[in-house]
Amino acid sequence: MTVEKWNAGTITTIASTELNSLANAASALGVEFNNTTDDYLYGIFELTVTFGTNPTAGRTVDLYIIPATDGTNYSTTITGASGYAQSNSYAGSFPLQAVTTLQRLNAGGIGYRGLLYLPPVKFKAMLINNSGVAFPASGSTLKMIPYRRESV
Repeated sequence: MTVEKWNAGTITTIASTELNSLANAASALGVEFNNTTDDYLYGIFELTVTFGTNPTAGRTVDLYIIPATDGTNYSTTITGASGYAQSNSYAGSFPLQAVTTLQRLNAGGIGYRGLLYLPPVKFKAMLINNSGVAFPASGSTLKMIPYRRESV
């Protein structure tokens, strides 16, 4: 009988300076994560941000996974002032509190929403800031822990 366990990869920063001073309703595209070799099935994402002005409670920062299906070209997105991504790229949201202290927010993992699947190709994470205020000038990050099931 085969036994399975979770096998987590290394935590990776997939957006940092891209988030500097990200305006409300604007979007930012992170760096490439190449999932063609390790074939991680799932991901847990962590957004850390310390707003200078309270965001609106219950508003969100939305996460999209933008694949390079052919290995080179990414799905069409609009970054900057009028952030846009295809709805089928939506992965989840980070709900916010109305505080200016550090917010460490998770999406994905095992929970009520279920598993957050990763594509088996190169991809980038895209965030759309719907907080009501701009991100700080520096210090915000989006990190990911990829993981999969492994037979032992």
